[in-house]
This record gives sequence, structure tokens and C-alpha cells, in this order.
Amino acid sequence: MGLINRVMTGLFDLVLFPFRSLDPMWGLAWVSLLVGVLMLWIFGRVSNQDAIKVTRDRIRGNLIGIRLFGDDLGMLFRLQATIFRQTLTYLRYAMMPMLIMIVPLVLILIQLDLRFLTRPLEPGENTVVTVKLRDLSPVSNEVELSVPDGVTIETPGVRIESEREVAWRVRVDEPGDYLLTLRAGADSVEKQLAASGRWANVSRERTGAGLLDKIFHPGEAPIPGANAIESVSIQYAPLSLSVFGFGIDWLLFFFVASIAFGFAFKRVLGVEV
Repeated sequence: MGLINRVMTGLFDLVLFPFRSLDPMWGLAWVSLLVGVLMLWIFGRVSNQDAIKVTRDRIRGNLIGIRLFGDDLGMLFRLQATIFRQTLTYLRYAMMPMLIMIVPLVLILIQLDLRFLTRPLEPGENTVVTVKLRDLSPVSNEVELSVPDGVTIETPGVRIESEREVAWRVRVDEPGDYLLTLRAGADSVEKQLAASGRWANVSRERTGAGLLDKIFHPGEAPIPGANAIESVSIQYAPLSLSVFGFGIDWLLFFFVASIAFGFAFKRVLGVEV
């Protein structure tokens, strides 16, 4: 999974590189176009195109029949029942391709979440760094945070024993990408802090070595299971995205745009949907 994360992260860095100095909506729109065309191409390769075309044409024919025989209630009900059965048949043909597309789509969504959900910190902005321990052993009294030049620790660590957490408020003084060091006894963990631009890769949490941790937190290497530190998280502000002056959620825009681009290219690729 670590190799897949590195490949996907590198691929998205390459795809989005030309847009780094532009408004993030341009990068998101570009990815939506690529993903819409890719998902359409996959659908065309793994689905039964002939059966989908026949079923879709039959549904269209029966819809025309409803218009022609709208005054015949018996015929109308029979046509509606036929359309319902044919719709279920269409969904059956489309289901397997959809299931196949879920795997790459999840990996894509995780990469987009890494870039478009939150933004890097700005100079003068403060945030909270939270370390979660695996247990409340005496080592919890020895948890320390070390920061490089350009970052200032504003408050001492606040222990929340019920949650096995210690939290600090820190401030970014200069733009850049920083590595914070958390120590718990003999164990230590480094955590990235992003303050390098308007939008970029923002790893909000570095956590354990479980499969789900690796899947949903691809921005940094997992913390070994033997480490006294279970996770380290940093709070970031949401990335502001807008279309024609109206704020929009990145996930909503991505799904609407990728579906629209997919339909726009279906004739070009010769795919029946």
C-alpha cells in the first residue's frame, strides 16, 4: 500500500504541477476532466456495450410507446412495468463496471482530499498540534514538541488524559514546509507542517500502520506500531473554492464536473452509457 500511495501522490503532483500558481479550481477542473474521461474509458472496456445499447434502446422505445398509448390505461401500465424491468436490467449490466471503478476512484478521492479540503498555514497564523499516545504510561509525562526556525511554540503542552492526548498551540512565522518532532520517552515521530502556498498537499494527520490508516492518510509514512505515539495531527483551515463567486465543496464540484465531462466525451470514445 505504501508503494501505491507514493505512486499516486507522485502522479497527482505531476498532473497538478502546471496549475500550482493558479486558482485551485483550475487544478480541480483539470483532474475532473481527466477522471471523467478515464472512468468513461474503463466503463467502456469492462461493460457489455452491446447489451447496454439494446436495453437502452428498448427503454427509449417503450417511453415513446407511453406517449402514443397514453389514453390506454392497460397498455400504459404494461409499458411502465416493462420499463421498470428493463431499467433493472440496465442497472445489472452497469453494476459490475461501477464496482470495478470504485477502487481507482477511492484512491483518486483520497488524493484530492489531500489537496483540496484544507489549505497550508499562512505566516502569522497559529494552529494546534495534537499527539495521541497509545496508553497513559509514565511516558506521557515526557512528551515534547520540537520545532525548527520559522515556527514558534506559543503554549506549553496541555494534557488531556481521558483522550491520551497532549496538545500545543504553534505559530508559523515564515512560509515554508517544516518538520516538527514529537518525542515520547525514547520514541519520536516527525510530522509535516505545510505553510508553503495557497494550496498544496496538506497532510492533516500522521497515524498508524494499519491498512485503513495507509489508505486514508497517504501524505506521510505510517507510524510503526511499536511507537509510543499513536498519531499526530495538525488543524488546518478549509481551502476556499468558488465558481462564479459562489462557494462550493470540492467533492460536489468534482462529481458533477467529472460526470459532465464523461458524458461530453462518450461519443468521442464510442462508449454506450
